[in-house]
Amino acid sequence: MAETIRAAVFDMDGTLVDNMHVHRDAWRVFLERKGLTFDEEQYHRNNTGTITEIIPRFFPEATDPAEAYRLGMEKEAVYREAYRGHVEPLPGLVAFLDALRKADVRIALATAADRGNIDFTLDELGIRDRFDALVGSEDVQRGKPHPDVYLRAAERLGIEPPHCLAFEDSHSGIQAALAAGMRVVGLATTHSRGELEGYPLHALIDDYSVVEPLALLNKYP
Repeated sequence: MAETIRAAVFDMDGTLVDNMHVHRDAWRVFLERKGLTFDEEQYHRNNTGTITEIIPRFFPEATDPAEAYRLGMEKEAVYREAYRGHVEPLPGLVAFLDALRKADVRIALATAADRGNIDFTLDELGIRDRFDALVGSEDVQRGKPHPDVYLRAAERLGIEPPHCLAFEDSHSGIQAALAAGMRVVGLATTHSRGELEGYPLHALIDDYSVVEPLALLNKYP
């Protein structure tokens, strides 16, 4: 029998909020300010992992981690300025989180984002108090698709990964959560259902308004 689910671990971008288009536009503005041409294909190819992993792919000369971090924070400032006042949760998210807490399910955030973006998103949404643990890029050595953020989130919750249900929208995120030993609910926000159906998902949903939390907790693959 499958392990009982005792914790829910959420990615952030594309999972709590449908915001990947805002990140894309922020990259466009940031790169053009640096005298570089934005290329859509290159962006999608490079946009995996933490910001300090991503920056050297656009700026090969940024070999010093401190310089990569500085450039990354400059880009994220562009993102936050553009998104401020427009942040909205995915449909049904807040009620979904509240139902999980009522069912005594522990809740964590496991994202490749930096602490500035974590604070920005949770405070704009007003949902910081729903989370028992927060894990971001500063807490791990490697970003997704490595399982580090999910393993750290499980550790901070004090719950073994097989008892955790992860929520993810991206290929690298799904791969990370599966590699950590968690079951995964896919969110068809950043990618279409067809692009995610090849993974061994616990469930595949469009948003949180279309599924009952307890039905997910009691569903076995």
